[in-house]
Amino acid sequence: MSRYYPWLEVLLRSFNGITFILLSFLWLHEFRKRGSHWGGYLYLCITVACAVLFVSSLVDYLSWGMVYYGQPFLVYPQIAANALLPSLLFHFFYKNEKEGLPARRIWQAGLFAVYALGLLFAVLALGALSRPYQDYLSDPPTLLTYRALMVAAATGSGLLLWASRRPDTDRLSRNQRRWLLLLCGIWACVYLAPKGDWGNVLAQTLPLGFGFVITYYTERTTFFDVLIKKGAFTFCFLLILAAYFLAMAPFLLRLWWGTRTAVMAWALLVLPIVLVAPWGQRKLSVWLDRHFLGRRFLPAQASKYFLSGLQSAIGENELAGRAERLLGEIFQSGAEVLLGPGPFPPAENAGGCMQAAIGPAGEQIGLISIQPRVHGPRFLSEDVTLLSSLAETYSFLLDNLRLREERAQRKRREQDLLLEAERSELRALRAQVNPHFMFNALNTIAGLIPRRPDRAERTIEQLAEVFRYTLRRSEREWVPLDEELEAVRAYLDIERTRFGDRLEFTIRAGDEAAEARIPAMIVQTLVENAVKHGVSAIRAPGRIEVDVEAAQDRLRIEVRDNGPGFEDSATRLFHQPGEGHGLRNIRDRLRGYFGDAAHLAIARDGTSGMTVVSVEMPRTAQPVEVAP
Repeated sequence: MSRYYPWLEVLLRSFNGITFILLSFLWLHEFRKRGSHWGGYLYLCITVACAVLFVSSLVDYLSWGMVYYGQPFLVYPQIAANALLPSLLFHFFYKNEKEGLPARRIWQAGLFAVYALGLLFAVLALGALSRPYQDYLSDPPTLLTYRALMVAAATGSGLLLWASRRPDTDRLSRNQRRWLLLLCGIWACVYLAPKGDWGNVLAQTLPLGFGFVITYYTERTTFFDVLIKKGAFTFCFLLILAAYFLAMAPFLLRLWWGTRTAVMAWALLVLPIVLVAPWGQRKLSVWLDRHFLGRRFLPAQASKYFLSGLQSAIGENELAGRAERLLGEIFQSGAEVLLGPGPFPPAENAGGCMQAAIGPAGEQIGLISIQPRVHGPRFLSEDVTLLSSLAETYSFLLDNLRLREERAQRKRREQDLLLEAERSELRALRAQVNPHFMFNALNTIAGLIPRRPDRAERTIEQLAEVFRYTLRRSEREWVPLDEELEAVRAYLDIERTRFGDRLEFTIRAGDEAAEARIPAMIVQTLVENAVKHGVSAIRAPGRIEVDVEAAQDRLRIEVRDNGPGFEDSATRLFHQPGEGHGLRNIRDRLRGYFGDAAHLAIARDGTSGMTVVSVEMPRTAQPVEVAP
């Protein structure tokens, strides 16, 4: 053990420092957002103190190894952290258990005594530093006070947890109390007996043990899965790296330090580990998901499975029933879909129950509730994210289903009225969901989730914005131009995510043009045609340009693409059955609103090699009535 202890000590200090820095930042973010479930600000203080202790001790240890003397300013944070940590941990347990403690004043006096002992240790340690070449823990009175502080805090914490009469509501709470009592016992034993190498290893591992137990049983719904994955990968990576260089040390020590050959050898020896690290992280993440976190499906698989199981539903009741069954299989727990006018219980993830709102923000139309698992791990942050994504998918399918039913009823009511039939056709066009676009976008999102979850989340929001715009425009004939351009931008962002470097686009519109009102879905239809007939038809990088100009009382909209162009476009798109339905609809609507004052034109710009579809109409800020 003594042979490898220096390497193990550096490894433990590095891992502890990285873990507690990450934990401190995550905890600070969660504490600002909603506070802690257990311990409040004290647990945040404990994690910060642990991070300071391990980072400062690691830097001090490395400075001794490199320049053969320590940095005095690094010792003061260690003394402060060693003096505060036992007292903070005892205070932490007291704060959480004080409602169930008998003779509370005795425990308050004990807490005061532990803080006083920590202050005495700090004073003695600072006095020991005043002596030359003196380590503060080598001073017998300081070391004795330090051990007494640790034993008092460990014993007091264990007795406090044992004496508390606070009821344990479930199996997880009882398990947490047992593990904490065990850790307090180990903590006291480590500092009662003389510490050898194994004692030092246990002493450096104990803070991780307390952090793991508290996070696992109490705060895990926030970020436990992220923490355990990052921590496991960091520890494995550091362990492999240390073992690798220990094995290569005989070779490296033969190199002449400072030469280019030595530098190149170090770089080349690290390269294989760096290249394998992303693959190893993915494999470790999948293994932890399946065998430790109890997840049957990966996020991409769950989204695909959920969508494929719902897309053939023909009624709201059938859609809700299928969703409950599929969600139960995905999360391995009972699921319930609540729809109606409300009121709904608040969509919060508390008590092990996981919930997500159905509908856009501010317009909740339902709630998905997943019951706690009886014999399995609690739901974690990635489960919450997945449920939110599935709720967005369900909301979209529900809106689409309701829209189809509404459209069918409208067509039956208005089939004898020609004008109303034309308007129904317009609404059908605006509300029509392109299945290829939807499935391409969802497949793109599924591919992004394991590699770039932040980009996947953004693409989901853009997809929701596009469909929300198309689905909500059924009752509005006129929209502000800037509102339609925002939907167009979201649509093109999604297509750019799918095409990658093969698609570029620009949207230009002046302030005066953006304030104008236009018939809904005109620009959206032109852009969809540019993608379908232009960018999708070529292998070279595609480009789409949207230009809007306002001059006096006229408004001109141009959509350009560098696709192959239309063959006999004017005739084929307007007159051939089954072709150009969207462009014909735009032309008929412009004629109905403005007569001969508006027109639609298609041309080919030979100089730039781009197809140009332009719409010119009178500029107006108010809706225009349909011409008879």
